[in-house]
Amino acid sequence: MNYRQVSKYLDDCLIFGIKPNLVRIKKILQLLRNPQTKIDFIHIVGTNGKTSTTKMVSAILKSQGIRAGYHISPHIDSYTERMRIDGKDLSEKKFTEIFNAICPVIQEVNKMDLGGPVTQFEIISAMAFKLAENENIEVMALEAGMGGRWDATNIADSKVVGLTGVSLEHTEILGKTIRDITLEKVEVIKENALVATTSGNKEVLEILSDKAEKTGSGLFLYGKDFYIQKKKNMGLKGWTLDIKGINDTYENLTLPLLGQYQPLNLSLAITLAELYMGTKGKKINKEKLRKDISGIQIKGRLEIIRKEPMIILDAGHNPEGAENFVKNISYYFGEKKKIIIFAVLKDKDYENMVEGIIGVSDILILTSSLNIRSLSVDRLEKVVKEKIKLLKNKACRPARVYKVDTIENSIKFALKISTINDIICITGSITNLENIVCKYKI
Repeated sequence: MNYRQVSKYLDDCLIFGIKPNLVRIKKILQLLRNPQTKIDFIHIVGTNGKTSTTKMVSAILKSQGIRAGYHISPHIDSYTERMRIDGKDLSEKKFTEIFNAICPVIQEVNKMDLGGPVTQFEIISAMAFKLAENENIEVMALEAGMGGRWDATNIADSKVVGLTGVSLEHTEILGKTIRDITLEKVEVIKENALVATTSGNKEVLEILSDKAEKTGSGLFLYGKDFYIQKKKNMGLKGWTLDIKGINDTYENLTLPLLGQYQPLNLSLAITLAELYMGTKGKKINKEKLRKDISGIQIKGRLEIIRKEPMIILDAGHNPEGAENFVKNISYYFGEKKKIIIFAVLKDKDYENMVEGIIGVSDILILTSSLNIRSLSVDRLEKVVKEKIKLLKNKACRPARVYKVDTIENSIKFALKISTINDIICITGSITNLENIVCKYKI
């Protein structure tokens, strides 16, 4: 297959849904001679902040001369974003080559009837493991797709584990309470691992502590073992920071990312890097760290892609993510007129997400990412209208609500009705924007 055909194949695999099971990924990797046993892993789990932390820790390790990579999900523009090797996204050619290399194994496993066909996430995870072996990666940072226990990435025996925090998500699969969800996430902790978390939830920490004790793992807590000593907001230029790690203090760091949550993600990433390097008897070189952090970029996390009018991408795909989006848009852009383009997947807690989105929108454009899991625009409109009726404060209601069929057409429409001083924000479940974002980037 060529890259376009591979992308279509992976898109079509979404119909197989989410199957909490490790049977298929185990069989695939067995047939590939278990590439995951030949490299080290750092596993990042949690509800929000996983992608940013995964990208940061990979960048930090690369700055230290370690051949590092990562595997994240989902992507914003292209499937090639999901894997990075030694500081570079995969090319379409390499992505296609690795898919074609394992495709016969996927087909063989599909014939075995192991609880249904191999899912999209299982295929891409297997590709990441095989790629890491082929490219002689020393360590790969893995972002868990969902939960932990039955996530395809959990086939890895990770030396280091990071937990960003836990809130309600995928409750139909992971459980209805924070306790249930935490119990699923901590299952990525294997024997004698090193674990760090930024969670401050008492229940989460109790479960995490119990799991660490049972596995003989070391546990490091934010606020006790590592923390942000000092931070200064530089507006749209990001942050300057002093971070106290486990082994050292890192001063005068420049983090060029928007979002009040990013300094916390960086503190966790530095700690995970310290823990991993400690297993190799090494320490972080501060100057090299400072240089690489100052150039880090993360797609889809309050990412400014155009300035006049300003267009911002933010993949706030669950209630906590939507809450962070609302806080940050209000914080950075105050009284500016905000045109919000919103799409969501039908398996997300979209009713709670909508409540915050309504409050920050001057104009709200409801749309779809044209994903098989996307909530229909008509259903989304119905929920929005119901929520607006319940609002007592009329000032919190958008002046107008529109329906547009696609994200691309929503951007075109927003540009028509905006002025250069307005803010256009694309948020929610924003994936598969390949060849769309680049049209509007300046």
